[in-house]
Amino acid sequence: MKKYIGFILILISISCEEEFLDVVPDNLATVDIAFNNRASAEQWLATCYGYVPDHANPEQNFAMVAGDEIWYYAENDFYMNNETSLRLAKGMQNFANPYLNFWEGQRGGYNLFTAIRDSNTFLENVQEREISGLNLNERRRWIAEVKVLKAYFHFLLLRMYGPIPIIDQNIHVSEDTETTRIKREPVDEAVDYIVNLLDEAIESDDLPQRITSIFIENGRLTLPAAKAIKAKVLMLSASPLFNGNEDYSGFVDNEGEEFINTTFDPQKWIIAKDACLDAIQEAESAEHSLYSFTDLLPIGEIAPEVREELTFRATITDRFNSELIWGVGNNWSLALQEWCQPRVTGEHESRFRSARKSHAPTLNVVTDFYTDKGLPIEEDKTWDYTDRFDIVTVNEDLAQDHKYYVQQSYETVNLHLYREPRFYAWVGFDGGKWFSLETEDTENLPYINAKNGQLSGKNGQELYSITGYFTKKLVNYQNVITTDNLQLESYTFPIIRLSDLYLMYAEALNETKSSPDQEVYEYIQRVRDKAGLDEGSDLVTTWATYSHRPEKPTTKEGMREIIQQERMIELSFEGERYWDLRRWKLAGEYFNQPIRGWNIDGADPDSFYQVKNIYYRDFLTRNYLWPISQTEMLRNPNLIQNPGWGL
Repeated sequence: MKKYIGFILILISISCEEEFLDVVPDNLATVDIAFNNRASAEQWLATCYGYVPDHANPEQNFAMVAGDEIWYYAENDFYMNNETSLRLAKGMQNFANPYLNFWEGQRGGYNLFTAIRDSNTFLENVQEREISGLNLNERRRWIAEVKVLKAYFHFLLLRMYGPIPIIDQNIHVSEDTETTRIKREPVDEAVDYIVNLLDEAIESDDLPQRITSIFIENGRLTLPAAKAIKAKVLMLSASPLFNGNEDYSGFVDNEGEEFINTTFDPQKWIIAKDACLDAIQEAESAEHSLYSFTDLLPIGEIAPEVREELTFRATITDRFNSELIWGVGNNWSLALQEWCQPRVTGEHESRFRSARKSHAPTLNVVTDFYTDKGLPIEEDKTWDYTDRFDIVTVNEDLAQDHKYYVQQSYETVNLHLYREPRFYAWVGFDGGKWFSLETEDTENLPYINAKNGQLSGKNGQELYSITGYFTKKLVNYQNVITTDNLQLESYTFPIIRLSDLYLMYAEALNETKSSPDQEVYEYIQRVRDKAGLDEGSDLVTTWATYSHRPEKPTTKEGMREIIQQERMIELSFEGERYWDLRRWKLAGEYFNQPIRGWNIDGADPDSFYQVKNIYYRDFLTRNYLWPISQTEMLRNPNLIQNPGWGL
């Protein structure tokens, strides 16, 4: 579960007694050795960083697969090994032996309490010991970084489990068994603890504003990253899941105290708003900005539409781009791209079998992308929503409007026409064009054939897309795929980027006002402007001119819908949608819809373009929080199980 992130990583295994929560280090001799000089202490620092989930790994960043964005044709996909994430998506979670158990480190998860324990061990020793070769400034920076990591690990547990134990210090091995049986703390107390820990690191002035040695220190924390994490914590705290959620009435500890406050507190949105603005200002001060693709390509000048597409794609895959506030990356981004990469048809057909193409976007998500006017497809009065699934041939007139997006003379559906630029940049589809570095002529772009028996369709025993769609967003345009080779370029998968902060701020602002104003519009408009929407105007004008609901952006409720859909589009396929739908308490609405795609057994347009319900599932109220395993509940009688789980 550990990974290299630019500096030395050593896996230090410190076991603990089976009956204890993993916060009791017992190999104190190893600890003494680990902190007797700078080099070994840095190895422990790297170990703490190694617990940060690799967001390019669909098991560690399971939110990519656990919702309704991505689907696989088989849960035992040999190359994907996605059994845990996909089973979670199918509603197969259980309390006897939970999938993705990050409480104990089982079934695809790893023990976040071990991460916290190792962070505590680091802080205790680096703060108290004289470490040979470690200067004061470096010591202070390391301490601030690990405080942020420790807060982040608590946040990951909070986001999954709700009320959690707060592990501020490790329990000494001499303590009795009862002391190790730690209780869960209410969500509000956990949030306060996490924010206070982040504030200690932020106010210490020991975190760098930016990383300068990017190849050596890629993935290390900065002041903008710490403030962005704080903003995310407070947005979770303010959102409906944990702010006035009456579903958790009666969910109390052994003293009768509520674990989750069932009374709505508007002040939480104000606190979140202020934290988002502070994070934005810090990020912009550190020269973070919305990304724009300006690279020169070997083929020379390219059309504005192609450059726009590369802006959207390279926002994710340009390893050190200005929009990235914090991310981690290693070879998992290479593996992920293999599962996303289809084979394309054109002047140079690519047939290499390692283009596995099975990381498949669902039709559920495809329909969320806007029309070319920047509106939901069901609201745009200039777009034919009723006939969206009808087959159409891309004739000369249509081809002129879709020159860089859809193959001319190809039969496709109206759903794929006159959509926003991010749709064409981030989703691959039958007949859709796919630029890569090997493209010799942007006027004759390669394209996808995805019907049964075709190059990127269901084809014998090969892996295939179960929905007929492909995740272009996560594939580096610099990849080269030939008849017998697939050369991939790795990248740093984003954990937090500037667009995320802008949209969080717009959301929090909207929630603090009786009706939206220019301040609310400004920050979502920044994201929409980058996306090429609103034709140089603004979203209010777009809705007033083209929408069946012209008043929508002028009401708090309507603007909330707009911001939520903008987040689901802008952050699609990155793992954010799953957590957003949970904190908004909309997961039941979305995750109870059948997973849909095309009939991939169809070999011609008439049979292929039939909407198919691939999987039906039930998302219950209990699924908003992870279960604690039955074993852990028996081991620690002080724990209270989450509602709906257990006997």
